[in-house]
Amino acid sequence: MRFEKVGRLMFFVALFLCLHFLLRLWVIDADEFSALCNYGGPLGMMIPKWLFGPALFAISVFLVVQWWKEESFLREWPWLLILSGGLGNLSERFFFGCITDYIALPFFPLFNVADALLTLGVLGIIIRWNCGLAKNKE
Repeated sequence: MRFEKVGRLMFFVALFLCLHFLLRLWVIDADEFSALCNYGGPLGMMIPKWLFGPALFAISVFLVVQWWKEESFLREWPWLLILSGGLGNLSERFFFGCITDYIALPFFPLFNVADALLTLGVLGIIIRWNCGLAKNKE
């Protein structure tokens, strides 16, 4: 059972990282997209560089522990999305020095696939948490 869980983690993280970097390469080569290199933190906030390492390590440990506690794939997929998105942004910052944002929506800051994965994962956890609260009230 645990080997299946670790296998799922590696498969989904590899799948989403490939998707993230393939889209990044395609967008950088295409002239019709406007890509922005984000040297700061989330939403362009300027965060000291020395803070990224310890903060990301602590967050990663927390996410892996939460993912490991889940018993079924339906309950663990939000954690997989968050881990994949976080690793996508972390690896992009490590290899390229910044995170390339290229998806533009009206009235919303630029973002990338990794940001979308992070957002979907957090929404999944919030929805599951709210469903759990509703069941506890009954």
